[in-house]
Amino acid sequence: MLFSALMLIASGSVISVVAELTSRGVVGPNGGAGIRIASVMRSESTWKVGHRAARAWLHAAAAALVGSGLLSILAPQRVVDSWLPIGLAVAFCFLIVSAIVASRAARRSEASILDD
Repeated sequence: MLFSALMLIASGSVISVVAELTSRGVVGPNGGAGIRIASVMRSESTWKVGHRAARAWLHAAAAALVGSGLLSILAPQRVVDSWLPIGLAVAFCFLIVSAIVASRAARRSEASILDD
């Protein structure tokens, strides 16, 4: 159980770092990290806009994963058994919302460029 908890904490940490690096433009479109959906990966501009828009949601997902990991380490097993799936579902929902927000922002930015 400790290994799983540490992996949740590590996953949340990686998501948070990647969210910052992509939203600041340090990490551009690539095949390994970031929100890799067509609307966001269309250009460098849509990549930055999409990740900036999704940044808070990605951090929320990261916090849910880290919190779930800490819960697994610190709470009694009966609490972990009932709350861990909820924490993981919340993290998953935040990740889905971040992709939707990023896609919408990227499409809006692309449409505004095309309108000019």
